[in-house]
Amino acid sequence: MKHGYWSFNVYHRLNVKDYVEDFCGWKALKELTSYGGSERNQAFISTLFLTGGRVSEVLALTSQNFEVRQPQGIIIVRGMKLLKRYKKLSETVDSEGRKHWITKSLSKTRKSFPILIREPLTPILLEWLEQNESLLFPSPYKLRKPLSRSWAYKLIRRLDKRIPESLREQLGLNQPFIVEGKKISDTIHLWLHYFRSERASQLVSDYGYEVIDLVDFFSWEKPETALRYAKKGWRGLAAKMLTTQITYA
Repeated sequence: MKHGYWSFNVYHRLNVKDYVEDFCGWKALKELTSYGGSERNQAFISTLFLTGGRVSEVLALTSQNFEVRQPQGIIIVRGMKLLKRYKKLSETVDSEGRKHWITKSLSKTRKSFPILIREPLTPILLEWLEQNESLLFPSPYKLRKPLSRSWAYKLIRRLDKRIPESLREQLGLNQPFIVEGKKISDTIHLWLHYFRSERASQLVSDYGYEVIDLVDFFSWEKPETALRYAKKGWRGLAAKMLTTQITYA
């Protein structure tokens, strides 16, 4: 019998609430994307950030999801799959008193949302759209199927190993990985949800998005989710303080 890697290794989840302080900046993000290697890889990283989607949602995208409006300078994303939506059917309790839910996956889509054409990563996405008439990230092994989550995970881990120390600092990765008070490693590694949180933080930093705007953009059900993902960080807080005119008596 074959056993998976995680059958023998402890899995420690990186949480955006704890490990993303603020938007890393476009310069660092563009440099990070350039380390992706192939055109396809860079397009995936760009799309992951620009849409702020979960990896499976991004992998399922087709060119038909994108309406390019050059005169207005925007791309409208329509009908993007919205995963991780469940309906609770029933609840059971095991012999040790632990509760288990029986759920049904719901088929939903995100509300339409915009991407600005002038944003630095958008040209990569536009060029990739021109080359792909259906699935944006098709599997070379399975006809009419997208690449797998495993492919995306491996890509991000390879990317993490390529980026230089100076860029890691800009991306906020040079901080101890601590779980429940115990240090797992001296630095954290890049992970897929990092891009989702960075997008939320960028929307707040660059465009002044409020909680209600983030809820609309990401089609979140609860405002609390926006508070978990979007960060202004000390730079954003300082900027507000420095641009406010106050006379101290």
